[in-house]
Amino acid sequence: IADPETGNLGANAIVGGSAGIATGAALSAKMRGSGQVAVCFFGDGALGQGLLYEAMNMAALWKLPVIYVCENNLYGEYTPCGETVAGEILARARAFGIHAETVDGQDVQAVHATMERLVTRARRGEGPAFLECKTYRYYGHHVGDVNRDYRTREEEKEWMSAHDPLDTLSGRLLKQGLVDQGVLDRILTDVKSEIDKGVEYAMAAPYPAPTQVDEDVYA
Repeated sequence: IADPETGNLGANAIVGGSAGIATGAALSAKMRGSGQVAVCFFGDGALGQGLLYEAMNMAALWKLPVIYVCENNLYGEYTPCGETVAGEILARARAFGIHAETVDGQDVQAVHATMERLVTRARRGEGPAFLECKTYRYYGHHVGDVNRDYRTREEEKEWMSAHDPLDTLSGRLLKQGLVDQGVLDRILTDVKSEIDKGVEYAMAAPYPAPTQVDEDVYA
């Protein structure tokens, strides 16, 4: 959930809430002169939250080193993005004078290169940036979102077959001769084994003792 020692300030369940946390962290970094850059992630559904715009306004005024990453997966829970977001997404950040751009969120190398450039820009004191990563949510919004009647199976198959980030990266590495299929197969086997062991451990783990019910409770 969080690991402050490595700079992970934690997840939160409030839509758009990460914008306020990251902007505060960026202000702290600037005041301390640490050279750190804050990055927050949110979905297209957060574009309707006022906190995001209040935070971006502050970041632009004070030229804070923060990057707002919008993971646009085309749906806010069950509603297509086109039915909830008016106008151009990038125009919302640009209204505050914030540098904004779009990247293929399914291309890990493109995202890495873009973020590297934006982080360098922020460290130079050029202020915040807004990055729209165009991506897709393969499955339901939550465990109970099984039927997904708001979109077609054909659309899902298209994204999974033609735009899968792992397939795109592995295919590129194979074509460039940087890796062979045996290595990729071994990685998949190792990952599956790690996941299976984790599930097995969780299923076999005992329930917490009743005496632990009031641990880590602030009030």
